[in-house]
Amino acid sequence: MQKQKFFQLIPADTNIDFIGKYRMFVALSLLLIVASFVLMFTKGFHFGIDFTGGTVMQVNYKTPTSAETVREQLSQAGAPDASVVSMDKTEHEYLITAQSSSDVAGSSLPDKLRKLVGADKLDIPQVDVVGPKVGGELKWSAVLALFYSILLIMIYIWLRFDAKFAPGATAALVHDLILTAGFYVVTGMEFDITAVAALLTIAGYSVNDTIVIYDRVRTMIGGAQLDNAALAKTVNNAINITLSRTILTSGFTALSVIPVAIFCDGPIQAFSQAMLFGILVGSYSTIYIAAPMTISVQRLLGEGKVATKRS
Repeated sequence: MQKQKFFQLIPADTNIDFIGKYRMFVALSLLLIVASFVLMFTKGFHFGIDFTGGTVMQVNYKTPTSAETVREQLSQAGAPDASVVSMDKTEHEYLITAQSSSDVAGSSLPDKLRKLVGADKLDIPQVDVVGPKVGGELKWSAVLALFYSILLIMIYIWLRFDAKFAPGATAALVHDLILTAGFYVVTGMEFDITAVAALLTIAGYSVNDTIVIYDRVRTMIGGAQLDNAALAKTVNNAINITLSRTILTSGFTALSVIPVAIFCDGPIQAFSQAMLFGILVGSYSTIYIAAPMTISVQRLLGEGKVATKRS
């Protein structure tokens, strides 16, 4: 029977020394993590109304009206920092997001816009208002969702693999989430419920990539106790063997996200841009954070002093 041949981007005999250079990349990651935290506490997130409270409304103009004109009208209505996103190419429909739900006198933003422009010149078919209290509760719920996802993933890795694998997967996961959060701060993109969904999706993607290499390492070890040098060689071989799959999976996933990240507007664009960044960071952390950390954990546990099998 003829063997079926599958496309392989990277030759099977590739032997790149990933493990030998991992300390340099760990240092780079630590630097980026520190920079992300500094930016979070100095510049801060651009929170959306999901977390701060405010108004989201769809506005349909009877005559073509430019986005710049809409922004000027909102500024006069008491919402100078409102976000205006075009929903079509005819300059009729806009999605408006404003941090304030009412002015000092208590009039709602939609009422002020109708009064300013003229009720006969526009329609406001949909208005959603989020109070500050609800926004605060959503923010806390988002933090809990991220915490529980990390905890459950760590438990899953712990149960499926040896104990020395769980810390590496957890460190890579936290690394990816912190850098993606830093990406939101640097770019100034709105951090809302969609951003939390992006972080959770990136967490799932990151751990999936990590599990592929961990599974290969476990198969190559075969239940034997390796010393640190033998384990390092095994891990490096596992990374090289799965490198083609990692690049193809990440590459094709990125290809499906890039058009949305470039050509779309609004929350879906921000989600796609964060996903694209997360895909790159997730692939990187699998190779230079999760995989080599298994060796460091074994060294700390003192389990790798004597080799019983070599790869």
